[in-house]
Amino acid sequence: MEQYGLDDLAASAEAVLAGLGPLAAGLARLAGEACRAVTLDAMEVLVTGQGRELLRGLVQLALDAQAEREVRLPGVTGEDGVPRTRAEPGHGRPVVTQLGEVRVRRIAYRSGVKGAGSLFPRDAVLNLPPPGYSWPLQRLAEMFCRSVSYEQAHQFVLAATGVSIGKRQLEQITIAAAADAERFYRDQAAVPAAGEQEPAGEPGPEQEQEQGQGLPPLAISADGKGVAMLPEARRRRTKAPEQRIKTFEKRAGTGEKKGCKRMAETGAVFDVAVPDGPARTPEQVMRPEGGTGGKKPPRAENRWYACDITAGRDVTIGKIFDEADRRDPDHRRTWIALVDGDNYQLGLFQAAAAARGITLAIVIDFIHVLEYLWKAAWCFHPPRDPAMEDWVIAQALDILHGRTGDVITRTQTLAAEHPPKPGGEHAKIIRKTLSYLQAKQPFMDYPAALANGWPIATGVIEGACRHLVQDRMGITGARWGLPGAQAILWLRAINASGDTSAYWTWHITQERQRNHLSRYQDSHALGLAA
Repeated sequence: MEQYGLDDLAASAEAVLAGLGPLAAGLARLAGEACRAVTLDAMEVLVTGQGRELLRGLVQLALDAQAEREVRLPGVTGEDGVPRTRAEPGHGRPVVTQLGEVRVRRIAYRSGVKGAGSLFPRDAVLNLPPPGYSWPLQRLAEMFCRSVSYEQAHQFVLAATGVSIGKRQLEQITIAAAADAERFYRDQAAVPAAGEQEPAGEPGPEQEQEQGQGLPPLAISADGKGVAMLPEARRRRTKAPEQRIKTFEKRAGTGEKKGCKRMAETGAVFDVAVPDGPARTPEQVMRPEGGTGGKKPPRAENRWYACDITAGRDVTIGKIFDEADRRDPDHRRTWIALVDGDNYQLGLFQAAAAARGITLAIVIDFIHVLEYLWKAAWCFHPPRDPAMEDWVIAQALDILHGRTGDVITRTQTLAAEHPPKPGGEHAKIIRKTLSYLQAKQPFMDYPAALANGWPIATGVIEGACRHLVQDRMGITGARWGLPGAQAILWLRAINASGDTSAYWTWHITQERQRNHLSRYQDSHALGLAA
């Protein structure tokens, strides 16, 4: 394109908006260069790189135009009650956006009183973030950081925006992004789950008797996953590795832990979508001939997650009960707790339900029961004996049919007929299996669970421990401090619950109140600075 043509274009654009001329000429020049490129990838690289700079110039032009129109406020009084009577225009600060760095010019209001800092009303109008990175850039960085390592997040942000953010700054952005995560779930009302519509008008006596019918069961579950922590972030009651009794010098022995992990307590609340048609049979659950005959297990819908590494299990279980209460405040639905059999966890579930006056149906994870049966089978059969699988299936079917007592008696009889070596591994396994089945028998009402279409396994929470915790926190070589670990877990839980967009909208609003509006005695007058 000829230079005179660019000059005419720039002059026309300048007549529309002061400062637009160079940008219009630059866009035309870029279009000409792109037309001369031979391959598509060359065009894309050229337009992406130089086009980003043109767009950055456009943002800078808009900021400068607004700065020229900023009106001096008649009076600005801080939250401390000190009036700022001196107005000094032209104070600038840099902000890094997804397009690059721009500079924001605004009027500073000073008081002359020692200790009373300057106020910038236009910062509140623009809601400028304190770290110097724009909110869209922070959100993009947070999305990468909660998904991959900080090193990879640095590379992804650079590739996507051309902006280089250091790993330390990325961690700080992530921690700041999670500042309102816990309060978000505490203060925001939960959206009613599917099928939770309130009946119109006041319910009559017959309607009250049928309350809860037709509503999906409400399931809760909790579990923990270990996260490798830095020494200063481990729990105080955990012995340091050098203080533990070690069997071997170079590696951990049987049952020994390295003592470098801290449990990330994970909780889940979800609606149970009961499949249509007849209930599953124990034979369909075990699938001895393969396939399910088209019968689908119950599905988990409207999942909600909580994950804490700074608090204990009691706090996490309290959160999932709070969420379940928000979904079913009148306790009209059937509440199901899917647990793995841990006694302390069972006690917490029962105590929380009793405190809220809830009738809680506790179901032991059937997969854990199968694991105990397989361990016992190894004690009564030679290694690699095909009859071992038949024995496990037979016992599992009896348990699913509600004959857990028969399985206990049969196992005791086999142990008496083929006594294991005293003090040996087999004796220990048989004792633990029998103890587990006897203690958990009250929570193994699988016939009722199958008849009602309930889940009988903790797949939802087991999967959450993997995709919420392990997939990010267990990256090779990762060692976590408490603030960074908790921030990542909260943000991943919010994302897995489908609330990321709602959270960021709410978080940015809270940041504006916290960083700007709270610094003024009368924040309503700030609109004049727009």
